[in-house]
Amino acid sequence: MTESSSVFPSPVYAREILGPAFEFAASHLFGPMTLANKAHAVMLVERGIVERDAGAALLSAIQGAGNLGAGGYVYDPVFEDLFFAVESRIIELAGSDAGGNLQLARSRNDLDAVMIRLVLRELLLEIGEALLALRRVVVDLAEQHVETVMPGVTHSQEAQPTTLAHYLLGVAGPLVRDGNRLRLAFDHTNQSPLGAAAFTTTSFPIDRDRVAELLGFDGIVENGYDAVGGADYMVEAVGVMRACVLSLVRFVNDLLIWSRTEVGVARVGEEFIQISSIMPQKRNPVVLEHIRARVGYVLGDAAAVESMVQSASFGDTVDVEDPIYVPLVRCGGSTARILTLLTAVLRTISFDRERLRQRSEAGFGASTELAELLTREHGLSFRQAHTVAARIVRELAGVGSDLRSLTPEMLRRVALDACGREIDVTQEQLHDAIDPLGFVRRRSIPGGPAPHAITAAMGRDRDDQERFAAWLSERRSLLTLALDGLDERVSELSHPSSRGLVEGQR
Repeated sequence: MTESSSVFPSPVYAREILGPAFEFAASHLFGPMTLANKAHAVMLVERGIVERDAGAALLSAIQGAGNLGAGGYVYDPVFEDLFFAVESRIIELAGSDAGGNLQLARSRNDLDAVMIRLVLRELLLEIGEALLALRRVVVDLAEQHVETVMPGVTHSQEAQPTTLAHYLLGVAGPLVRDGNRLRLAFDHTNQSPLGAAAFTTTSFPIDRDRVAELLGFDGIVENGYDAVGGADYMVEAVGVMRACVLSLVRFVNDLLIWSRTEVGVARVGEEFIQISSIMPQKRNPVVLEHIRARVGYVLGDAAAVESMVQSASFGDTVDVEDPIYVPLVRCGGSTARILTLLTAVLRTISFDRERLRQRSEAGFGASTELAELLTREHGLSFRQAHTVAARIVRELAGVGSDLRSLTPEMLRRVALDACGREIDVTQEQLHDAIDPLGFVRRRSIPGGPAPHAITAAMGRDRDDQERFAAWLSERRSLLTLALDGLDERVSELSHPSSRGLVEGQR
C-alpha cells in the first residue's frame, strides 16, 4: 500500500493514529474489554436474547480470546482497532452465528465508555492506597516532632515559632481532603454506561442494572446521551489528582530548601542521594527534583484532558474517547508514582532538632508573644503593645542583636516613649515570653502547635485514616466479589450441564 493509496486505512493514518491507538488499547483496555464482553454476554443469555447453546459458545470464545492476553493482538490494518480484532477472534472461535451476536444491543460507544470507567476506577483506588500510605508516614513523622521547635515562615520570612509536627499536620490537612475528593470522584466514575448503545439505547429488553452488577458498578448512567458523551467524571478525576500534587509540591519545595547546605535542617537518606560527576563534596537530593518535575506531568496531562473536553461537542465524539484516555491514564499513573516516591523518601528523612531550636531562639519570631504579654498582663491595647514590640525589634536589629538581648529596662524605656506607660517586668517574665517552646505551649487552642493540641489533632487524623482505609478495603472487596461472581457465572453458562441456569435462577 502506497502513501497515496485510496484504500482504508491510509498508511499515514495507520502509522500516526490507528497503530498507536491499537497499542495503547492493547496495553490498557484489553482487560476491561474482556470483562465488558463477559458481562454483556451473560446478560444476553440470562434475558433469553441469545439462545443458551449459542450463549455458551459465545462465552467460551470470549474466554478463549481473553486467554490470548493483550500480547496476542498486534495491529493489522485489516482491523480498524482492538475491538474489531478481538471480535474477529471471538467469531473465529464461536462461529459467525454465536460470535456475531456479541455486539447485539451494544455499540463501540458504550463499550468505550465502560472500558475507561473500569480503568479509571482502578487508577483512583491505586491513588487512594498510595495516598493513605503517605498520610500515615506524614503523621508518623509528626509524632516524632511534637516538641521540635522551628521558625515558622510567612512570605518566605521568619514569622513565629512553631513545631515541625504543626507544620507536618498542615501538610496532612490537604491529604485528608484529597481522600474525600477521591471518594466522590470514584462514586461518580463507578457507574455503568453499558446499554446506552450508540446513545439511544436499544429495542432489545436488556437489563442494564444486571450488567452493572456483574461489573461491580454502583449503578448506571441512565441517559444514553450522557452515558456515551459525558466526560465530567474524567475532568473531576484529574482535578483530584491536580489538587493533590499541587499541595504536595509546595511541601517538596520546602524540603529542597531545608536540604540546602546553608540551611541544613533536613537530610534525605543515602539511598536517594546522587553525586556530582566533578564536585566530590556534592550530596544531591535530586529525588525531590524528580518528584517536582513529575508534578509537571500531572498538570500537563490534566490540562490536556480538560482542553480536549472543552473543544468537543456533547455526545459521541472521538475527542472524549480514545485520544483522551492517553493523558487521563498517564495523569493517574504519574499521581500514584509521586505519592509512592514521596512516601519512600519521607521514610528516610531526618531533621536537625538542635539547629531548628537555635534558629527559633535567634531573631524576633516571639515578638508577637511580647505584644500579647503587654496586653494580657499590663493593660495596653494590642495596637499599643504592637507598637512597643515593633520599636524594640527595630532597635535590637539596628545593633545586630535579637530578642535575647531585651532587658526590663529597655522595655520600660520604649513603652514610656511609645505610649506613655510605665511597664515593669522581670527578666524571668521576659525570658518566658520570648522562649520558643513557651510560645508554642501557649498556643493550645484547636489548630495551634501546643503539644496536647497537636496530639489531639494527630488522633483525629489517624481516625480518619482508618475510615479511609476501611473505605478502600470495602471498595476492593466489593469489586473482587463482583468480578469473581462474573467469572463464576461465565463458567456456569459455558458448561453444558449448567445451561439451564438462566434468568430467575441466578
